[in-house]
Amino acid sequence: MSLFSTSLFSTSLFNTSLSKFSRSAALVMLTALSLSVSVTAVALPNDREQTISIESDSAERNEKTGLTVYSGNVIISQGSILIEAEQITLHYQGSKISRIECTGTPASFQQKPQTEGPMLVARAEHIDYLLADDQIILKRNAVLSRNGTIIKGDSIDYDIKKETWKAKGNDLGEQKRIQLVIPPSVQESTPPEETP
Repeated sequence: MSLFSTSLFSTSLFNTSLSKFSRSAALVMLTALSLSVSVTAVALPNDREQTISIESDSAERNEKTGLTVYSGNVIISQGSILIEAEQITLHYQGSKISRIECTGTPASFQQKPQTEGPMLVARAEHIDYLLADDQIILKRNAVLSRNGTIIKGDSIDYDIKKETWKAKGNDLGEQKRIQLVIPPSVQESTPPEETP
């Protein structure tokens, strides 16, 4: 929510008669809302420093292997990161999560890497999020979307930090070749060649 929409909300809130809240209570609510919006905006580049929240229908932990498996409508959020899958396995290296393995039909991953940048959205039947390398690996019916550009392939490797990707098709799978869709707003026009 932008400051502009917050001020619109503020104006409509004060112009409406509030039976249960006084104007000062509404002002406190708006201040809290503005603070939460500004904190969220600042936190985007620092997703790793945020608390991880996990919801699922069931969970199982193996202390020997260090694996934790969450099953059934799993949702993981951390800052701007949102992961949804049928099953998610957390792999640990020491006491830190090193890899998040997701399966679904499809599983999805989204993140806003920069405050001013576009949202990154990824979907595939199998997603590996490698935290140490800042990479996501999409396998089987992979789709990656950012800034209106859509990439489809059997597998896509995306480096979040470098903003680079590699895609492959599969002769045996549904996605035999890669597809790239670039919207007109992103296409660079080349000037016409001048004839002598």
